[in-house]
Amino acid sequence: MQQKEIIERLKTIPTGDLTDSMRRLGISGYTKGIYCLQGKPTPNMVGPALTVQYIEKQPGQKTDFVGGQFAFARMATDGQVIFIDAKGTQCWLTGGNVCRVAELAGAAGLVVDGCLRDKEEIADHKMPVYCKGSGTKPYAEELQLAAVNVPIDIDGCRVNPGDIVVGDDDGIVVIPADRAEEIVYQAEDIADIEVKLAEAVERKASLEELGVIGGRKAVVRK
Repeated sequence: MQQKEIIERLKTIPTGDLTDSMRRLGISGYTKGIYCLQGKPTPNMVGPALTVQYIEKQPGQKTDFVGGQFAFARMATDGQVIFIDAKGTQCWLTGGNVCRVAELAGAAGLVVDGCLRDKEEIADHKMPVYCKGSGTKPYAEELQLAAVNVPIDIDGCRVNPGDIVVGDDDGIVVIPADRAEEIVYQAEDIADIEVKLAEAVERKASLEELGVIGGRKAVVRK
């Protein structure tokens, strides 16, 4: 399956099903507390990761990356999701102008492991933007840009450049690019189980039956 086809299929799969699929396969790729500023994106936000790494401020140490936030925003020209490791900061890490530059460049979305400013302005953008909240303290007092397109860690979730980022109303999952096809394959089975489980709930099935249906989520589809 080509990546383009995988991305199109991921646009319709809930992150909950993807999480169950990844757990079934023993793959970790979950995040915590990151939500979409504009509410539920339709379809899902999906795209390969363009990673951005911030570190604690190091006085006298300059970044090797030239151009700052506008520069990495304009790198997302082919449907990438800009994923920023901001160390969970409660400072604002970026704002409306950078998000708009990314949108105009061709980004599929932007994710910040931390806070943003210009919340009302960003809420009007079509490009999905994910964060952990909003704030007023400038990030530059605590953080500095370190690198772009390097592996980053978000709440224990490793994000490599090119990994596929999926976002819906529940949050973000990160799919290793080389495991994407099998994760989609398992998630389609998970979706069938969810339908059967919902039907059983509605007809007030026994606890034993509910347990049997739910237990199928752990069984790897052949």
